[in-house]
Formats: sequence, structure tokens, C-alpha cells
Amino acid sequence: MTDQQRSHWLRFALLGSLLTPLAHITVLIANGQNPIPTPVSELSRGDLAWLQNGALVLFGLAHIALAVALGGLDKGRLWPVARGLLVAAGLGNMYLAYYFVTSTDAALYGPDANDPLWIIASLTGLAMGAVQPGLARQAKGLGAFAVVMLGAWLWLIPTILLVNASWLGLYERIVGVVYVVWVAGVSWGLLRVSR
Repeated sequence: MTDQQRSHWLRFALLGSLLTPLAHITVLIANGQNPIPTPVSELSRGDLAWLQNGALVLFGLAHIALAVALGGLDKGRLWPVARGLLVAAGLGNMYLAYYFVTSTDAALYGPDANDPLWIIASLTGLAMGAVQPGLARQAKGLGAFAVVMLGAWLWLIPTILLVNASWLGLYERIVGVVYVVWVAGVSWGLLRVSR
């Protein structure tokens, strides 16, 4: 892969990860939803649901674009593992759009409602850890950024135990911010390194 091709993939990953929260905020405001109690899944079922679900698919594609861009950089044994985990998390985000639309209310608000989210969160956390050493070899600042994001991600895992239903939407959005910042930050950081 040429540097120019890699830059195109990284730009797509960056753009996809930045448009995702923009779409989410647009749907949230248009539906007049309160971001603190309203779970993300609810936005996939109301007005402008197509925009919310399209954003999840776009975010999934951003993961795949980032995984493609990481190809050929050869930054250690964990690098290909991280790329595979990114693709799996990206496909998970695309599945999430389908899951939110097709699930019954009982499934979305039942005890197993967060199962797909846990799977994506686990894949993402593993990808964050696997790609960090290679990012540090690319640039120290990028490696430090990856450590901070991984630390925030790991801190959020036990925090869910303290969150009650009235704060679920806020928790999900904090997780979403860390997630989007990580994908966008890695993409942007690699773009800067390539220049």
C-alpha cells in the first residue's frame, strides 16, 4: 500500500468517526430526547432512526478503514491481531444497527439488552491494547494517547456497576465519546506521522 492510499483510508476513518457523533447529536436534538436517561438504542427506533443507524454503520466502516490503513506498517506481533479486532468491532457496530432496529422492546430493555455492547466493548478494548505498542513505535505521542484512551476505557468497565437506569444514556454517551476519540485520534495521529 502506498502512503497516499494509506492516507485516504485514514481520512475515511477520521471522517467516519467524526460524522458519527454529529449524526447522533442531530437525532437526539430532533427527537427532543434527554441524553442522560435515554439509551442510545432508543434513537435507532424513533424519528430519524435511519440517520442514527447509518451513523453506526459508518462508524463500523471507519474501523475497517483504520484496519486497512494499518496494513503494511508491520509494527510487531500484535499488529495483525489489532487489525483483526478492529474489523470485528467494526462489523459489530454494523450488526448493532440491525440489532437495535429488529429487536423487540422486551429484548432491548431486558436483562440481556447489553450483550452486543459488551462484545463490541471487549473487542475494542483488546484492539486498543494490541495496537498500542505499535503506535508507540510510530510516535511516542501517539503511544501515550493510546495508553490514556485505554486507561479511560478500562476505567469505564467497572463504572457500569454504579450506573442506574436513570443515568444509562449518559454512561453510554461517555463510553461513546472515549470510543470515537480513540478511533479519530489514532487515525489523525497516523495521518500526522505519515506527513
